[in-house]
Amino acid sequence: MRSVSGSHVPTVPVSAPSVPAVMSVASADGYSGHAHGAAAAAAASSVRVHSTGRGLCQHQATPSCSLIGLHSGRGISSKRHFLLTGQLIPLITGDLSTVSPAGFMIVGPLRSLCKKAPRIFLAMNPQVVFVLGGPGAGKGTQCAKIVENFSYTHLSAGDLLREERSRTGSEFGQLIDSYIKEGKIVPVEITISLLKKAMEETMKKDENKFRFLIDGFPRNEDNLQGWTKVMDGKADVKFVLFFDCSNEVCIERCLERGKSSGRTDDNKESLEKRIKTYLQSTRPIIVQYEKQGKVRTIDASRSVSEVFADVKSIFDREG
Repeated sequence: MRSVSGSHVPTVPVSAPSVPAVMSVASADGYSGHAHGAAAAAAASSVRVHSTGRGLCQHQATPSCSLIGLHSGRGISSKRHFLLTGQLIPLITGDLSTVSPAGFMIVGPLRSLCKKAPRIFLAMNPQVVFVLGGPGAGKGTQCAKIVENFSYTHLSAGDLLREERSRTGSEFGQLIDSYIKEGKIVPVEITISLLKKAMEETMKKDENKFRFLIDGFPRNEDNLQGWTKVMDGKADVKFVLFFDCSNEVCIERCLERGKSSGRTDDNKESLEKRIKTYLQSTRPIIVQYEKQGKVRTIDASRSVSEVFADVKSIFDREG
């Protein structure tokens, strides 16, 4: 038996495999921890180990299977996560009666180890929440408050495009400028390359920062298809946070913001074009995600504090 964060876990000695693989994501929700020992090992035949050798593993299709970690690892209990670190142990897909000579261990139910952890993230893939809503719906304001209260990094597609537009020597600067002034959607290749670069740079600086709020994207079908083509399997979309607000309120907010923001698109002419683009192109994307059960809708016409109260309850629940 081996102790992890005060809990004893049985070890299962096994022999070396021939096929290594990569780590997956597991949720703590609903684990019953009934399977132990060799039975749990067999149930977890699809577990993949990330090249960093960090984290806990479980076969997602088997919620009754206990968590699986590395025999050489050590337990780390924190406010929101329970992680296991140790040397890399390659696993085999198929009959998991074999892993490395160092063996592995079956860890008991997560709730007994770290009761505050609502969810375990095993992969280093970015975990993404898309934040959508019309111009002036309060996306940026609420994203700032989410970052203050939860472990997320905020990436604004619009801000990244504006930064690229003003960057000296940018090959896309003039093109981005013309699209923004016309209230049109910038070509998806540019936007995704900027988002992907920002996520990679953030995670390179701190591998624990893998949760991202991406606001203002995807804005149309082309955006969505481009994201799927480039990021499928490389990033996981948790849900879509939709700030629902009337056109009248959005326009009023943007005009007020334009008095001090310095944004060239916070004027009535640009706003009318942006809202038209939003209604024609972005709303259908939200409808698509609604059919998948991935949309969390917020009434954004209220005060900042009232809106955030609803936002907070969503993130408390969803992680």
